[in-house]
Amino acid sequence: MSVIRPQTSQRLRRGGFTLIELLLVVVIAGILLTVSGVAISRQISRDRVLRSANVAQGLLSEASQLAVRRRTPVRVALSGTSLQLRDEKSGIVLRARNFGPGHDLRATLSSTPANGVVIFPNGRADAALRIVVSGSGLTTTVSRSATGIVRRQ
Repeated sequence: MSVIRPQTSQRLRRGGFTLIELLLVVVIAGILLTVSGVAISRQISRDRVLRSANVAQGLLSEASQLAVRRRTPVRVALSGTSLQLRDEKSGIVLRARNFGPGHDLRATLSSTPANGVVIFPNGRADAALRIVVSGSGLTTTVSRSATGIVRRQ
């Protein structure tokens, strides 16, 4: 009498995935996450520098408005990692924004002239001001002419 045995192809059929298939999926997912994480990190750093330049540009425009409204000269100058708008006569800080580590705006600022400029109530300044904003391999410039034109390049 012959014994009936199941065919080998039916015996090997199982539902699910093998360990090798699962490991392969995990490795591919890890590679994709690593590549996208680096790109996202670069974009965040780039956006931080551009946002810092926009804030510096806004502060330069605000300095002119403060000088006109207060009818007193306003000094725009870097103080450490902070861009400050100060009343020229009293020395009181009217506005300040920190660009250093530990703040939302992490960028390095440098200005020419180093001691800043004074903006008079008529909107003119004693000199042109140029602020270089840099970080994460990106550099952009915000400038204010002596006549009051603010540009970002």
